[in-house]
Amino acid sequence: MLRSTGWALSLVLFLAAPAGAQLAKVETERVRIVYVAPAETYLVPHAARTLLNADAFLRKLFGYEPTERVNVLLVDFQDYGNAGATSVPRNSIRVQIAPLSFAFETITANERMNTIMNHELVHVVSMDQATSRDRRFRTLFGGKVMPMAEQPEAILYFYLTTPRVAAPRCR
Repeated sequence: MLRSTGWALSLVLFLAAPAGAQLAKVETERVRIVYVAPAETYLVPHAARTLLNADAFLRKLFGYEPTERVNVLLVDFQDYGNAGATSVPRNSIRVQIAPLSFAFETITANERMNTIMNHELVHVVSMDQATSRDRRFRTLFGGKVMPMAEQPEAILYFYLTTPRVAAPRCR
């Protein structure tokens, strides 16, 4: 009995089709957009256009040359819209695509993606725009260092590889 159950389980596992992920991505030279397909596919062209427009504007305004692509994650995990950005350890933006609460917001719905992409990309620019000293330490440590609780000394390496300026300088 046990032996036949083992064979049946082995057969089921051997013949099972590989699981397909729901995530899809669109990549350009400058950005990578990851989204849940097919539910969010309709939004990707607009999100990509607004992000590339914001990128072109900020490159011209701040003289910013990114060290890597900006990763954008479009998700709908919450009941309200929100966004966040970071540059450590990778340049990334997370956008909650649910509608914003208009009780305290002033963003119009039709311009929301444009406003969010511009706003969040300024955060990435200000956190990623490295000085020559930052670039030397990034080369030494193999990139930007993420501080970890398990390794308290990593905060020192984080400090050496990440800019600490309040805002990028305009050119």
